[in-house]
Amino acid sequence: MNNKFDLLKKQYLVILKEMTRYGSSSNRPQIRQLKNILEFIDEVNSGEVTDEVLEALRRMNNSLYPPHGGLGEFYIWVDDFDERMKLNEPLDKVRDFTWKTLNT
Repeated sequence: MNNKFDLLKKQYLVILKEMTRYGSSSNRPQIRQLKNILEFIDEVNSGEVTDEVLEALRRMNNSLYPPHGGLGEFYIWVDDFDERMKLNEPLDKVRDFTWKTLNT
């Protein structure tokens, strides 16, 4: 598999785990799309990563960020501020990584 796709897959797995664990029913569309993205990455596992493949993945990723709600507004809430910051830091890094990797 393309090294870039290996890294992206790991990032999407982190997001999926956290959304499944801490998300609500309003996050179902994003959870479903994350599973679709992971399946897509697995399908191109042995194939060539073309510009078309990257564009398809970029569109799928961008659909996680609708104007309202979605991954851009998802955060983990716990009452303890320090714990909340600790839980959200990896999620913020993962979101930044996937966005920058696919959109720059």
